[in-house]
Amino acid sequence: MERTKKMVRCAIYTRKSTEDGLEQEYNSLDAQYDACTAYALSQRHEGWTVTKDRYDDGGFSGGTLERPGLKQLLADIEAGKVDIILLYKIDRLTRSLSDFAKIVEILDRKGASFVSITQSFNTTTSMGRLTLNMLLSFAQFEREVTGERIRDKIYASKRKGIWMGGPVPLGYDVVERKLVVNEREAEQVRKIMQLYLTASSVPELVEILARNGSYTKVQQRKDGETKGGVQFKRGNLYHLLSNRIYRGLTVHKSEAFEGEHEAIVSEELWNQVQSKLAKQGQGGSSRKVSPRTGVLAGLIYDGDSRAMVLTHTQKGNRRFHYYANRYETLGDSTASRVSARDIENIVVDQLSKTLVSGSQMQSMLLDGSYTSEQLYNVITRCSTLATELGATKYARKQEIIRNVLDRIELHENRVVIRMDNRGLLNIVRADNTVQATLANLTIERQAIRLRRGKALRLVIPAPTSESDIQMRDEKLISLIAESRTIMAQITDNPDKSIPALATEQGRCRVRMMKVAKLACLAPDIVTAIVEGRQPLKLTPGKLLADDLPLAWAEQKRVLGFG
Repeated sequence: MERTKKMVRCAIYTRKSTEDGLEQEYNSLDAQYDACTAYALSQRHEGWTVTKDRYDDGGFSGGTLERPGLKQLLADIEAGKVDIILLYKIDRLTRSLSDFAKIVEILDRKGASFVSITQSFNTTTSMGRLTLNMLLSFAQFEREVTGERIRDKIYASKRKGIWMGGPVPLGYDVVERKLVVNEREAEQVRKIMQLYLTASSVPELVEILARNGSYTKVQQRKDGETKGGVQFKRGNLYHLLSNRIYRGLTVHKSEAFEGEHEAIVSEELWNQVQSKLAKQGQGGSSRKVSPRTGVLAGLIYDGDSRAMVLTHTQKGNRRFHYYANRYETLGDSTASRVSARDIENIVVDQLSKTLVSGSQMQSMLLDGSYTSEQLYNVITRCSTLATELGATKYARKQEIIRNVLDRIELHENRVVIRMDNRGLLNIVRADNTVQATLANLTIERQAIRLRRGKALRLVIPAPTSESDIQMRDEKLISLIAESRTIMAQITDNPDKSIPALATEQGRCRVRMMKVAKLACLAPDIVTAIVEGRQPLKLTPGKLLADDLPLAWAEQKRVLGFG
């Protein structure tokens, strides 16, 4: 009697690096899927059957695991829903050796494997793995060489003055991949530059343009969404005022070449604007301040968005500086002031810690608008800028702060520091294709005590140790909340294991077990995370990756709580 073959569940994975042709009724992904389906049918005598779910990634590179189709496939493998991955070619799965090793580890753990229908591989033997590693080495090499070739092509094209894409600058439209002057917007650019020459500073120009109802250019994104069409800020204004594309040039890193497009700003106007920018510094103010204080002048406001000005009192030979409301117009009951040295120390200290945080710097970039190399350069230069901020002379410190910060708000119970993402990218000389998020990064420092005087309120900052810095991470808080939910499910279902619960809910078993362990965190660690007092290096990835000990004191040491 013939023994019944065990059913082998086959999941077909398809991928295409670009979106070209995906809009067609029958595209490359469909062709890969049909070829794999035909192969599975040829093996049905072995019990092979194709799962109903499709795992397609159209327009995703093989150099990363951040692909929705692949993520879902790996989650289903972890849940025990897939026995074999069917691929048209091995490089459809990945082009990275390190990523390949991670995928194979997951497959081995679940007793699964994969088959390339156009190549003969058996991942259960050492020779098969050696062959795969060799093939992937060449695939990764090909990817890196392709990247170098593309970069060389971009450089060569820009040397010829060809526009190579990216955000379309105000004043131009794109027609057949070339910049063409939009006369209405071009006049707006010239008017902005002329207004800058009459304004005292870039911050004043921001206010003028806001009153005039001027807005940034509306950009159409590939996904159909739009961005832009908002009021100008200091960062994008500085970028506009110094953008050499308006002089008919194309720029590659620090080099400029004669472009194919027409200039829209005269040489005389351009030179006048650049001369004024050089005198005032990048986005700086023309206000004369003490060489030892006033680094936040023009940036600081109270909780009601009223500007606070730099002032001082004299006691003998000592001068004490403050940022204060004009209490002669506001009245004693509503005016406030803060020690200039205290608030400047808070801002510089907090800004330095933020600049060295890679996750914070990555959060200010739009997803997909940068390469790993560009991200690395931005993070490295921001870290260098943080070091410079703590050691540089006052003039340079003022220049950095006035480029990087949009404003500081003093509320009764907290300081809110609003960064200027575009200004930060400008000062670290980021590649001009890297775009900042529209929502600027915001940092809050809580626990500011108030003491009332006869006429003014004096804001006294709390201690500035690292443990007191408020950096509330909502992702960390979500993980803790999720762990509580999972533990509640375990308690309500004592007869079910975590893998069984994960299977019922279609979740990743491994991740669910990691998150469940967070329910054993020490109460004071949980409190610190909820209040935003966790170490700056504690990220959601680190919290899940560490093998947490049961002893609370040991948990603090492992997670960096000291």
